[in-house]
Amino acid sequence: MVVVIFDYTLEELLLFLKDLDESQIKESRHFIESNITRNEDIGMIYDLLLNEKPVQVGKTKTGTYKVVFEHPYRKSKDIYLIIMIINRQEITLKTIYTANSSRRLREHEPN
Repeated sequence: MVVVIFDYTLEELLLFLKDLDESQIKESRHFIESNITRNEDIGMIYDLLLNEKPVQVGKTKTGTYKVVFEHPYRKSKDIYLIIMIINRQEITLKTIYTANSSRRLREHEPN
C-alpha cells in the first residue's frame, strides 16, 4: 500500500476534523509511548478529536499539524496533538503534550 501525505489548508483541516470518525484515527508508536509516559486518557483524546472544536491549529510541516484543545479537566492547561494526514482520509496521532494555556493566550496578545 502506498502512503500519501496530504497537505490541507488550515480551513480544510478544520472541515476534515469536523467530519472525522474514530475509524479514521491511527496511533503512531511514538504517540503510544508518549501517551503512556504522560498518562493522558486515550478516551479523552479521542473525545476531544471527535467532539470538540480546537482552540488553535497550525501547520508544522507538509501534512503535519498542531491541534490544540483546552484540557477538559485542568482549565489552566491545553492539550497539544501533533497529527499527520494520510491518504486524505485518516489521521495519524504523532505526539501529545500538555502546556499551560497561558502559553497559547500569550501568542494572541498584541505587541
